[in-house]
Amino acid sequence: MPAVGVPGAVFTVSIDTTAYEAQVTSGTINTTPTIIRTKTLSGVAFDQVDLNTTMSLDFLYDEATGLYDALQTAIAAGTAVAVSVASTAGTWTGAAMMIESADLTYPADNVATVSTSFTGTVTFA
Repeated sequence: MPAVGVPGAVFTVSIDTTAYEAQVTSGTINTTPTIIRTKTLSGVAFDQVDLNTTMSLDFLYDEATGLYDALQTAIAAGTAVAVSVASTAGTWTGAAMMIESADLTYPADNVATVSTSFTGTVTFA
């Protein structure tokens, strides 16, 4: 079966119930299983014992009016946020994602951007 290319521009990112389309510049969803390799008398057995999922977003800094403020509010309160990333191929949903970081970069010769990362359980449907 041939692969279907999905352009990044068709993705929609939502934090809690607010969609952020025009300011997100890139994102990543990473699923990493923890595999234990056990030597047995008949060979090697592999068992998945955990599944770690992270999401990251890069977006244009919007001061205290939108996405950056929503993330800073959640960080200060120590609360999780709902994150969804939707495309034409499906939707990744993290109902309770903890914010690991929100890093603001402000180069003198370019536009200010934020890189943020989340960890939690993500499903794909």
